[in-house]
Amino acid sequence: MDEKKTLRVLIKEPDKAPYVKEIEDTLEAKQEIVGGLIECVEMPDMRNVDLFVNEEGKLDNLKGNFWLPEYEDCVVGTCFMVGYNPEECDNVSITDEQVEQCKKYIENYVIPKGMDLYLDFNILEPYMKNQFKKVKKQKMEM
Repeated sequence: MDEKKTLRVLIKEPDKAPYVKEIEDTLEAKQEIVGGLIECVEMPDMRNVDLFVNEEGKLDNLKGNFWLPEYEDCVVGTCFMVGYNPEECDNVSITDEQVEQCKKYIENYVIPKGMDLYLDFNILEPYMKNQFKKVKKQKMEM
């Protein structure tokens, strides 16, 4: 009997703190987390971390989660982050260090409570662009 491969992932739901969870490494498990078809992008400013989102999230008006200023985009709905092994071209469990990096990134760009991505976009977009500039400046000063 084959044992199913599991992955340790970091899940981020809108308006909630990120949390770590073990999931089966299956398409169905990944789709269940995001609530639909999955799209995978590289997590900005990090090596070997993939970000899985709902591919049709904006079409479905899913709630805004956090900004991705490097992509001039926003994650909507529930998403998750997982490690990536470039030698095997496959996902692997996220490490504690990667979890902390992801949490810090999310903290910098989370959509403030009470703000709606769609209704408040004209306020949020310049706010997040300014936040991105501040974070970049802080990194350069380190």
